[in-house]
Order: sequence, then structure tokens, then C-alpha cells
Amino acid sequence: MKNTIINQHYEKKLTFVEADILRLPAGRLVIRGTRCYHLANGKEVGITKNIKLIRLLLRKKYLITLKKRLNKNISAKSCSELVSIMPEEIIRSLSASYQKMPISYFYHPSVEKWLAKPPRENTYKGKKYKVNDDVVVRSKSEFMIASLLEEYKTKYNFLYLYEPAITLNGQTKYPDFKIIDLFDGKIIIWEHFGALHKPEYEQEMNKKMELYLKNGFIPFETIIYTFEFDMDTTRLRDIIENIILAD
Repeated sequence: MKNTIINQHYEKKLTFVEADILRLPAGRLVIRGTRCYHLANGKEVGITKNIKLIRLLLRKKYLITLKKRLNKNISAKSCSELVSIMPEEIIRSLSASYQKMPISYFYHPSVEKWLAKPPRENTYKGKKYKVNDDVVVRSKSEFMIASLLEEYKTKYNFLYLYEPAITLNGQTKYPDFKIIDLFDGKIIIWEHFGALHKPEYEQEMNKKMELYLKNGFIPFETIIYTFEFDMDTTRLRDIIENIILAD
């Protein structure tokens, strides 16, 4: 038998997908060779140079295919009948002409803004552990987290930033990590608290947690909290796989 929780997850995801589809242009994309056309209301218009519209129509095709798969999973009687809703599997199910388009054209629109103008990072000194040429962190624990995010990000289609600026209730905060799903646009904040032996640090932590909660960040759904006792590779992998990579 299929778990009720699984169904609730698919139904919740379906609600967001249907809302996204309604915000996209009417009609569909037709590709012939290197030429692209917009077919709507029985009329076909060439749009080869209109990259923005091509992206939106490709995104729509992706979401419509995802919607069909979600409905199939909701109707499934057992787990053996479930179909994959992984982005790569959805794109591979499309026609060859669609598959030849850049994968970034299927991304959530918010990702384009991220790539064009990422949030500014915290410039406070103290970064000394190099993860790669772009990411240098402050502590060994953050290095462990960042190294695993690096390992997973390309294979599982997400981006992350270290200490990006975010504004909450007029206050600028720098969470340790901010992660965005390339296809869903879902954002997850990750805060690691590593100095709880300091009373003032714990007070600041509690204030920060309260601020996140007031701004709609739900623990272990849209925000992750870790502590020094979580600094185990197996434990961190479980967090990434069950929260960040959750379908």
C-alpha cells in the first residue's frame, strides 16, 4: 500500500505546479530544426529570437509533464506504480527537439535572477577554509557542510551561496548557506550554530530563530538548523537527502 504522507506530498507539489502553469503564456512551443514557433489560438508565430518566450514555453512543457506524473502518482495504489518526478527523467521523456534545448531553459524563473545578480556576501573577515575558488568558509564544520553541498549540487540541480545577505523585517542577516532548487525555485536556509558554550551566542541564536519563524521559514522544511553534534558525514548526508533533495 502507498503511504498517505507520500500522497500528501504529491498533492502539495501538484498545487504549486498548477499555480505556476496558470502564470505562463497560453499555447505551446513548436520546434522545427533550428526554428522555434509559438502556437496559440490556432496561429503559429516565429519566436526563434525571443529567448524569454522560448524559456517560458519550455518551462510550461516541463510543468505540464510533471503535473501528469504527479497525478499518476496520486492515483497509484502502491509504491511500485509510482513514476519518477526527477527533473532529468521528465526532460528525457520529452521529444528529441525539446531535449536538445539548454537545460537552463527549463529552470524556475527565479533562478535566472539569482544567476544574473546573486545577493551580496558577508565581507566580515575570518574566512580561512577553502572549499573551492569561489567559496571560503569560517569554520571546519561549515567546511564539512559546504563540501557535501558541492558534492551534491550538480547531480541534484541546486545552487548554494555562503553567507548571502537577506532582509527580514528590515534587518540584514547573513545565514550560513542559502540553497535554491533550480527547477522548483524552492529556497532553503541553512544555519549552523557552533558556539553554544557562549551565553551571548545562544541568546543571539534564539533571536535569529524567532526572526526566521516570523518570516515563514519552517524548521526542517525551508530552514535547516545544525549544531556541533550533527557534524558527522552520515548525519549531514541524511539532512541533505531528506530535506534539500526531497521530491
